[in-house]
This record gives sequence, structure tokens and C-alpha cells, in this order.
Amino acid sequence: MGAMEDLWEDLLDETVFSLFAIHSNLEDYSLAYALNSAFGLHLRRTPEDLELDRDGFFVVFEWKDETAYREWTLFRNSGNEYSRGASVGLFKDEPDVKRRCLIPEKREVDFFLKLEGEEKNLKLLPGLLSIPKVSTAYRLETAKLKSRYNLIY
Repeated sequence: MGAMEDLWEDLLDETVFSLFAIHSNLEDYSLAYALNSAFGLHLRRTPEDLELDRDGFFVVFEWKDETAYREWTLFRNSGNEYSRGASVGLFKDEPDVKRRCLIPEKREVDFFLKLEGEEKNLKLLPGLLSIPKVSTAYRLETAKLKSRYNLIY
């Protein structure tokens, strides 16, 4: 393991969070609104999308619950990578857009809900499953995700 990987491992050890996969055809803002309603959150879209080097830009909603010492983050798994368009042709000035995944090994997941802080008494999973148009939701074990570093920003 290199020095950078050791640094990430140390950061992950200090950053304890729960991660839930959400399958839904809702738009990101609609899911954020549904989560706010279901759990009494105040998720807001971040001013800037999460940008990963070669993997593109990803929509993020977050809220820091200062009273309960929790931080909630909703990530859209699919994002866009913009590159320079073709130098010739009808659309030569338009950027080339490719779909990328925040967590590539979980391509089938639409959204990730990350909770930093204590989860006790929240009943997150039943609450997620009760949201209309959420087809399924489940807890993920972050240690088994190769791309887990993408969730720390």
C-alpha cells in the first residue's frame, strides 16, 4: 500500500458513517424533498456538484444537524463527464457528455444516503421503504466498496 492509500485508510477509520442504497426513479430534488418530509431533515443542494477527476460531476444534497451531531448527504450515483466536443462536424462546439457512476461497482443504485453520526432510534430503512416511488433501499457495508473514497469529500 502506498502513502496516499494509507492516508485514505486513516481518514476512513476516523470517519464512521452509515450508507444506504436507494433505488428510485424520482428526480434528485424530489427524493431530497421526500427525505426531508419523511425524516424531518433540511437537505439542500450544495452550491457546487461533487467533482471527481475522471469520473465527472455528481449532484449532492446535504444537511448538518447541529443539535443531534449528524450529517446527512444524498448523492446521485450517476453523473456527467463533460469533455471537449469533436473538432469537426455539425455539433463541433458542443461538449461530449458521458454517464459515469460515483460508485461504479454499484451501477444499479440510483442514490446513496450517507449518515455521519449516531443512527440509533432513527428507523431509517423502514422510513426509506415507505417513501412512494422508492422501489427498494438497503444498507451497504462501506468496507466492501472499492470506491468508498468517493463518498468522502
